[in-house]
Amino acid sequence: MQRRPEMCIVNLELVEDLESLVGSQAEVMQRLGISWNSWIKIVAGLPVRKSVGQRLRDRILAQAAALEGLKSKFPCPQAADGINRAALENAFMFPAARDAAAPTTIGGHGLRSVRQARSFRACDEALG
Repeated sequence: MQRRPEMCIVNLELVEDLESLVGSQAEVMQRLGISWNSWIKIVAGLPVRKSVGQRLRDRILAQAAALEGLKSKFPCPQAADGINRAALENAFMFPAARDAAAPTTIGGHGLRSVRQARSFRACDEALG
């Protein structure tokens, strides 16, 4: 029996701050180390493999000084770049419920764009 991978959810309060790094579909892998499909799931607030979340977190920690939103959310005047990296790392992602099945469709159609992912998240939050 194949073991199901551990899943996580990236903190939605940080996603907006990360969007300036995304660029085009072709740049997502280069800049963030994840696929476009993973980025869409993250924007929608859906679970991704824990290894994907960790890879994204590591890339963001390396680039955190360039993101003003992260500086204001995780200030640390003593740090050379002004960011409390330990607090950022701890707040970056959460474990997903073990039995959470991640719906990735809207009306039977797959999530293909950031716009659709935001709509999905807004509907989910309204129902929530």
